[in-house]
Amino acid sequence: MTLARIEAFLKSRRGLLALWLGSTVAVAVVAFLMYRGGLPGWDDAAHEYKVFLLRRGESLFWDNYWYGGGYGAANYGFVFYLLALYVPAKLIVIASAGVLPVLYYLYQRDMWGIDDVWPAWAFAAIMSVYLAHGQDPFVLGLALTVGGMALLARKRPLWAALPVAIAIFANPMAFVVCLPFMLTDVVARPALRRRYLWFAGAVTPFIALRVALGVAFSEPGGYLNETSQLLLYLGFALAGLALSGVNASHPRRPFVILFVTYAAFCVLSFVTPGSPLGNNIGRFFFVFGLPLLMLLRHSRLQRPFPYGDLAVIPIVLFGLLQISAPYSHFTRTDEWPQTRASFFAPALAAAARYYDPDYRIHVVALRRHWEAAYFPEAGYPITRGWYRQADAIHNGLFYTPYDAATYTAWLRRMGVQYIFLPEAPLDAWSQREVKILKTSPEFEVVDRSGAWTVFRLRDAEPLAVGLNEGTAHITRMGRQGFSVTVDLPGTYLLKVTWSPYWSLVEGPGVLRRSPDRFLLLDARTAGTYTLRFEVTPGKVVSEVGARLGL
Repeated sequence: MTLARIEAFLKSRRGLLALWLGSTVAVAVVAFLMYRGGLPGWDDAAHEYKVFLLRRGESLFWDNYWYGGGYGAANYGFVFYLLALYVPAKLIVIASAGVLPVLYYLYQRDMWGIDDVWPAWAFAAIMSVYLAHGQDPFVLGLALTVGGMALLARKRPLWAALPVAIAIFANPMAFVVCLPFMLTDVVARPALRRRYLWFAGAVTPFIALRVALGVAFSEPGGYLNETSQLLLYLGFALAGLALSGVNASHPRRPFVILFVTYAAFCVLSFVTPGSPLGNNIGRFFFVFGLPLLMLLRHSRLQRPFPYGDLAVIPIVLFGLLQISAPYSHFTRTDEWPQTRASFFAPALAAAARYYDPDYRIHVVALRRHWEAAYFPEAGYPITRGWYRQADAIHNGLFYTPYDAATYTAWLRRMGVQYIFLPEAPLDAWSQREVKILKTSPEFEVVDRSGAWTVFRLRDAEPLAVGLNEGTAHITRMGRQGFSVTVDLPGTYLLKVTWSPYWSLVEGPGVLRRSPDRFLLLDARTAGTYTLRFEVTPGKVVSEVGARLGL
């Protein structure tokens, strides 16, 4: 069978069915091998913990066990977790990743007028290894968004708004990642503007609702902006620009606009203080990099060079860079044990011996961060969690040069008494802790078990501190509430993150926000005080209005 006949078949309905089945089977095989090998995706700890919370009847809106308290899934997206209550999470991911190449091809063919099926097959290969990232809500959101773009390409702008609207609440990053395509369509193809106007009108109310949700549950964020990553993304954009300029198959202007738009997104994210994107803008490259460059594989530079089209060089180079993260994930076998329950069993047994509700536990962050699932699932509140950007709430010191005095002061400020140090590959921003724990006289070793060493901080400060000579004790720490007893009237610092949605449901007093974003309790009498995190429509509307100055 000739190449032309193969291509003709792949472009037919049966060929697209083969693309969908082939992509789905490839993703399913990789998912099965990861499961059998006990190798979860990079972000799976966060997603498994969120589903665990919902299965326990906990809220999407708050969790005291991460970061001293945080909003969690309310701002990250929650549709995936609600679906995962009824459908196995990996089945959602397999279905989403499997259909993405077909949806991308339909968008490319009908919106751009480019009937080239090979980039879609490259996309299928990318999605099969993309499971290594463990970005399950993002993959669902991406499938919904690209599905909406495919409907838009078929002149169904109002129907297109529906999956895109759901995607915005599944994972807003999926919508952001696809924005360069949409902006390019509007700028480079005037005939599409009316269609996009209808689409924008239909989807804007959902965007406004999503923005309002973000305002109602806003909290500090600190996203990584690494220069090396920016250079990679800009290098990809420049390679795309170069191939666009010399390509011999398609109109150059739309591709030039697309790569310039993406480069602008990258630079703006990098230079904007407190950017809500950070390195996440790189997902455009890690998903669409190879398929886009493959569209430009035929250049005007083929002759007089005797060995074929030189476009293959940047295509192969950036294709390898695109799969470098999955390759590292699959081959760093020294990191695999730290994702398993058996690795954490000795630590959790030690935690059961030492845990005191008056204190929070600090776990030195592992490279793959499964402490963010195992410790809180077992009922132990920890200082950090999974979403690195949430470190901006209380834990910013980890991204600055700090000494032993600064570190111990932070531990006391967070109400930590025991520190758990694993003997395993650690997060890059945790390396400094090891030397301090082993050399500072502020710490003493109280337990060694398995790969874990447990340190006690001398003169630890509890979670509840009296500021007017009173003494307080935490009697119960739950995920959405806690109780504290006080022996005198007065003001007490409660080291749980402040939120406008905290309510005092037992005890006469007033709640206020402390300067370091914890809770202050003005207790009128001695006794027990119970606080609960409660979200009501009235409170949400009031908070949005207050933040917008209305």
